[in-house]
Amino acid sequence: MEFSIILQAILPVYLLVGVGLFLRALKVVTPEMEKGMLKMVIHCLYPCLILDKTLGNDLVRQFDVLAWGVGLGFGLVILGMAVAYVTGLALGLKPGNGRRTFCVAVGTQNYGYIAIPLLGALFVAINGNEQVYGVLFIHSLGVEIALWLVGVMIMTGSVFGNPKLLINGPTVSVVLGVLLSSTGAWQFFEESRGGIVGAGVRQMMSWLGSCAFPMGLVLIGATMYDLIGKERISQRVAAGSLLVRIAAMPVVFLVAAKFLPLIPELKQVLLVQASMPAAVSPIIVARHYGGSPGVAVQGVIATSIVALVTMPLWISWGIGYIFD
Repeated sequence: MEFSIILQAILPVYLLVGVGLFLRALKVVTPEMEKGMLKMVIHCLYPCLILDKTLGNDLVRQFDVLAWGVGLGFGLVILGMAVAYVTGLALGLKPGNGRRTFCVAVGTQNYGYIAIPLLGALFVAINGNEQVYGVLFIHSLGVEIALWLVGVMIMTGSVFGNPKLLINGPTVSVVLGVLLSSTGAWQFFEESRGGIVGAGVRQMMSWLGSCAFPMGLVLIGATMYDLIGKERISQRVAAGSLLVRIAAMPVVFLVAAKFLPLIPELKQVLLVQASMPAAVSPIIVARHYGGSPGVAVQGVIATSIVALVTMPLWISWGIGYIFD
């Protein structure tokens, strides 16, 4: 696939983030509005998107897809955190001075709002197979488990993380979508079994879900506006973030996609995940669990800027490497 085509798919994602920066600068999206909008995205729009793409999805009923999807989502993030921890040691970061935050923040890739439109533009638009979205959400469940259990454990130094945080809109909707699809109950959200009410509910979920990633990207931009300029970028943190997230972990993801016995849709998910910058969620983890939010912010900013160039490169090369 040509570099220009991939860049064309990525550019709208960054433009939506730019819209969020612009709206926050103009105070159209205020901090008070941002909190309410974020709750709406997490607990309403995103769950509707997940349910719409998993209900009736044949792939999410398959045990091997569930096992590989959740397992790789969990395992690759844990491996990323381990690589980031070793990198933090080499950089001289110390406990209480950002090492744990660096480990969690740089070890976790952006697994949601940027990946969804990229998968759509790169694969769904070409072959029309929307089942890849359901596979992405299965993979994201593994990432959520790693972040809120192991990530919080690392950040706080406690034996266990915070399992209660797994009871949220996205994770519940993934589990619910898999259960409804596996039992056949999803058919009650189709006109054939659910009548006009079931069909109406499904259409409502589709409409709400289609708003999830545009609004999520706008809110990421608004959040980044508040963070840019408040944290002085450390060359050590920025260089370490780029080394782990932009250079080392993409290789790990692509090798896994190449050689593991995975369905093509999960390979596509791993390909896109390989190119992602650092996730925004660890900033929240750092704020709530005594970490160093500034370190997480620096990692997100550094990797997000550079990823605009490296994402097309990794995806372009990765398509040829994985799919010959």
